[in-house]
Amino acid sequence: MKKPFIALAVCLAFALGVFVSKVQLNVASASPAGIPSAGWTLHIDAQKHFGVANSTQIAHHWCKGGLTGGILECQIYDSDAPNARLVEVETIVPTKVWQTFPKSEQALWHYHRVEIPLVHATLPGMPAAQQKKVVASLLDTYGKIWMLWNPANTSGGWPIGKPSIVILPTH
Repeated sequence: MKKPFIALAVCLAFALGVFVSKVQLNVASASPAGIPSAGWTLHIDAQKHFGVANSTQIAHHWCKGGLTGGILECQIYDSDAPNARLVEVETIVPTKVWQTFPKSEQALWHYHRVEIPLVHATLPGMPAAQQKKVVASLLDTYGKIWMLWNPANTSGGWPIGKPSIVILPTH
């Protein structure tokens, strides 16, 4: 009685393994271009995003352009490690778009011509000539940062605290 049960269990385990491997292959072969998380390839590191007490901590931006209206969006992490935590999100708009906002909304945005030199922004892994072009394209834009949680001010590294809009002193 044990031999047929063992044989059945082995066959089921094999069948399950084949099924799981097919599912994983289908997920892995899905076109990255067809999903929202594709294209976050512009890497910018900047300081002064986590408050005065932590002004040298690096905010690691992974940005994506080519969005409607010239918008650029950035996911901001507390490190570049594979287990980095998403702590902020930044939306970047051209000056012409920012100028259409009411004054109360404009106050929530920072001007990159002022901010980029203040935060010592770098573009890791990018050749210097290309960095100059990218930085030049960002100078006449405005950014708005939503802080989901501050990794520098949390007990035990847990995502606690009230989400907020980060107002950088650039105006």
